[in-house]
Amino acid sequence: MVLGLGAAASLEGQNPPPRTTPPAVQQQLPPGMTPEQAAQLLRQRPELGSLVRQRLQQSGLSPDQIRARLRAAGYPSNLLDAYLGADTLGAAPPSPSSAMVEAISILGLATFTAQDSLLLRGDTLALRLYQDSLRADSIFREDSLAQVRRRLTLFGLEVFRQASTRFTPLVSGPVDDRYVLGPGDVLVLILTGAVEDAQQFEVTREGFVVIPRVGQIYVNNLSLGQLREVLYQRLSRVYSGISRQPDAKTKFEITVANVRVLTLRVVGEVGRPGSYQIPATGSVLTAIYQAGGLTERAGFREVQVRRGAELLGTVDLYDYLLGGVVPSGLQLASGDVIFVPVRGARVKIAGEVNRPAIYEIKRGETLRDLVRLAGGLTPLASTEAATIDRILPPELRPAPGLERTVLTVNLKEALEPDQPSVTLAAGDSVTIFAVKSPRRNVVTITGNVWQPGTYSLRPGMRLGDLIALAGGLKPETYEDRVQIVRTYPDSTRQLIGASLAGGPDGSQVNPVLREWDEVTVYSRAEFTPERYVAVFGAVRKQGIVPFADSMTLRDAILLAGGLRNDAYLMEAEISRLRRGAGDGGDTLALLLRVPLDSSYLTAPDPYATRPVGPGKSPDLVLYPYDNVFVRRQPGWEAQRNVVLSGEVRFPGRYTLLRKDERLLDVLTRAGGLTPQAYANGIRFFRAEGGAGRIAVDLPRVLRQPGYKDNLVLAAGDSIHIPAYIPTVRVEGAVNSPGSVPYVKKASLTYYVAAAGGFSRRADKRGIFVQQPNGLVQKWKSPEPGAVVVVPEKDPSERGVDFVTLFSSLAQIVAASATIIVVLTR
Repeated sequence: MVLGLGAAASLEGQNPPPRTTPPAVQQQLPPGMTPEQAAQLLRQRPELGSLVRQRLQQSGLSPDQIRARLRAAGYPSNLLDAYLGADTLGAAPPSPSSAMVEAISILGLATFTAQDSLLLRGDTLALRLYQDSLRADSIFREDSLAQVRRRLTLFGLEVFRQASTRFTPLVSGPVDDRYVLGPGDVLVLILTGAVEDAQQFEVTREGFVVIPRVGQIYVNNLSLGQLREVLYQRLSRVYSGISRQPDAKTKFEITVANVRVLTLRVVGEVGRPGSYQIPATGSVLTAIYQAGGLTERAGFREVQVRRGAELLGTVDLYDYLLGGVVPSGLQLASGDVIFVPVRGARVKIAGEVNRPAIYEIKRGETLRDLVRLAGGLTPLASTEAATIDRILPPELRPAPGLERTVLTVNLKEALEPDQPSVTLAAGDSVTIFAVKSPRRNVVTITGNVWQPGTYSLRPGMRLGDLIALAGGLKPETYEDRVQIVRTYPDSTRQLIGASLAGGPDGSQVNPVLREWDEVTVYSRAEFTPERYVAVFGAVRKQGIVPFADSMTLRDAILLAGGLRNDAYLMEAEISRLRRGAGDGGDTLALLLRVPLDSSYLTAPDPYATRPVGPGKSPDLVLYPYDNVFVRRQPGWEAQRNVVLSGEVRFPGRYTLLRKDERLLDVLTRAGGLTPQAYANGIRFFRAEGGAGRIAVDLPRVLRQPGYKDNLVLAAGDSIHIPAYIPTVRVEGAVNSPGSVPYVKKASLTYYVAAAGGFSRRADKRGIFVQQPNGLVQKWKSPEPGAVVVVPEKDPSERGVDFVTLFSSLAQIVAASATIIVVLTR
């Protein structure tokens, strides 16, 4: 979003300069920011001098051209000299003054954006006001659209509520001949030819301009084209060379150098009603957008423009939203009032239209007009019938509870231009249905043909004709049976079989097809059983591989990715389905042992040596469903590594040298514990099998190497020896969880009290201690580095209701007394 510097700087200080702020600048302020706030931001940015120099250098104008423009606009020609030279090391240009920034903006010498100038950084009052205004506008927009965003949106509302430059009027460049002049416009008269001159003058409050040697001319409410005709008459009296002939010795051009600013009041259903200044080239749309856009209650169809008590005219915003027509028939003037009324009748339209939404309609508009507003029907729309859900007016409601009705409309007739359409009422909800009927005169073919799909049914079409349209049959077609599923009008289905190979007498069966027939042509491959070979063991990709005739063991291993380095190359095992399944034997499968050799290694590794079979073994042809097992080399195993960290002399990774190497052995290889080590705080984690943390009594292991906690290590074990921990951590249902200094032989009660005591939900019976070595104990004194855990009660567990208990006991006692009395009698 462009942030004009001129408006902000021209209002600097408590007493702004009398020069009129240019409309271009006023239109470039962000929504919600006043010129005073922008000026405050500009004064707080000392780097603006360098930014102005950079932008002037990027404008493409030479210093002489910039000075000439300043002189023609009435500014000192040396006003911007401080920014026209090259950068000097260590000499930053000064911050621009009000006049400087105003001149830059009016003459269009440079363009400044909020991102370029970093004007919106810093914690300033203006910034906070700006952010608050944006936040309030966002909240207002979200709240007002909440009810319509859940379903259909209100057409056109977002156009006037989102940040956009679509309504920014043109303030630079020439205006067209239809521009109506008024007080405040600055005109430039340029004479060329026999007379060379340029004059600038401003339209006075009374609507006159004074041209030297020509005199006073009344231009108020004249268009620029009309003024040009007047100047032909007046200038020709002074300059004899001026004429309408193409070869005139003197020619002139009249242009608008600066358009005037209009002060308009915008009231009614807008976001921020008030007075706003817009350029004379602006329109009603510009003023509405400046006022924060429309509210959800606003009327779009008859925005009023008033001058005093007189109604100048109305503007239909749908002309712009639907046709891009900007209202230009009304000539705005300072003091005009733009009034946005409360919404008129609104209707909804949903379904198969191009723009489903909520629309505002004028009196007398019909369903035909609503469909036009919604962009017309989609190709899927059904023109047979549409429904209108209507709320009846109070005078037409027959009885309470009968306030709503549904109208069914023949949409095709309602949209005909020469037919009467349906008049709409406020609150109507129109639904345009989609075509649901099935496709007619079609047949479908799927399966083993070259182009399966849906085809048009021709009169007398037979099965062979459809197959020919589908490109013919593919190889391996199963010709003995083609299935035709026929659907009848009552939705019943019949399966008809046909043979492409011919009937019993040799004649080909070629039935006539009917509408909606579904033909399926099968391939013989669909009925062939899926044959496979399974490969397991020391191969790269274990699993199922597809079987092919003449497949050998070597082929199956290649399909499984080849052998791994740990493969046993003496022999492999193959289990094969038993032949003669009906002989009643007890054998489930046949086991074959096949010799292997080094030729099975596709990429031999010289570092991985192992025994291989003698000579090159013959290739064994496999049968379907064979299971191949390639065994691992006995004793082949990668290194097993464990990690030691913390207070050991040489922490790091260690490889286990033996399968039975224990914890104490590795600690000894690591140089033992340091003097700062806290052996009782050992943290032993085992990844193998997801074991997690294991409690280890390391002090006892150090005293007794044969103790059970001197565990045999496994690959992936992690051992951490911490330094001494002088605290005890208290967690769970206590009032102040945290760490408490360790006190020798102190009880759990002491540590819970030091943590603020039990909370209301504490389960006092479930309290436990996790000692620093990972051992979990209940109601034991914690050691340094331990964690005391106070669990919470189960929320589903109910306490004892003593009132109910005593009441039940009383009833039991009373019943017992009654029985005793009866028995004694």
